[in-house]
Amino acid sequence: MKHLSQLTPAETLIILKDKDTRLKEVLKVTLMDLLLKQVLKIEEVYKHTGGTNEQRLYEYVETGKNFRFYNPLPHENVFLEIFQKNEDYRFLFRHVVKVGYENAKSYNYFHKLIRKSHNISDCFKENFISDLIGFSFETSKHELLRRELQKEINQLEIQLPKIIQNDREKALEILKEIKGNIFLLSTIEFDLLKQIDQTISTEMNRQSDNSFGCSGCSWSYFESYSESFDSSCSGDGGSSDGGCSGCSGCGGCGGD
Repeated sequence: MKHLSQLTPAETLIILKDKDTRLKEVLKVTLMDLLLKQVLKIEEVYKHTGGTNEQRLYEYVETGKNFRFYNPLPHENVFLEIFQKNEDYRFLFRHVVKVGYENAKSYNYFHKLIRKSHNISDCFKENFISDLIGFSFETSKHELLRRELQKEINQLEIQLPKIIQNDREKALEILKEIKGNIFLLSTIEFDLLKQIDQTISTEMNRQSDNSFGCSGCSWSYFESYSESFDSSCSGDGGSSDGGCSGCSGCGGCGGD
């Protein structure tokens, strides 16, 4: 897992799929990765609605315990920028998704941000022509990294489900190493990941450094957040990716 332990899931996707990657896909795994690392965290709040006794659940995003110490990559700032202005604010989940889409601007612009990462910048060749036609040229290092990444993913997709069932502590070590790249494994379902929830809780209570960044979290929540992202943004249209429909308005955003 040499490469999966070093790359964010957005970087991994760009290397593996490049122009076949949708904007929604890379934005989603970027936000999930930041939540997993506890750079950001979600606070769930029940509030009365319409002057009745009925309560509604609101999901707010705020800075996590690792926010101040985290050195973000260019593409991660599409979500972190609003918190860098005032880290004490919190925003509705759907508003954070909307802002992420707005800051990403377009498929080509966001992909270019990802390619700026020092982790993969030497895999692409940028010049006037690439800027003109909207995508960069791949170098020989790109193909080498793509093959090695695909090999690592193939191995994990075969081995990790069995490890989760038979050796949860070892599974936790793997998850701590690959972080948000776990969301890219096609054979890993949230129901399977929920099996190690208790192992995560036990491990995090034992460690003070919170190296995994998931203290008190549950894979049940990540499944919910994944669904919330999808419901917040339904306007994903392949490579055109016109933006984030259904996110207009952000009542309750900011400090409250």
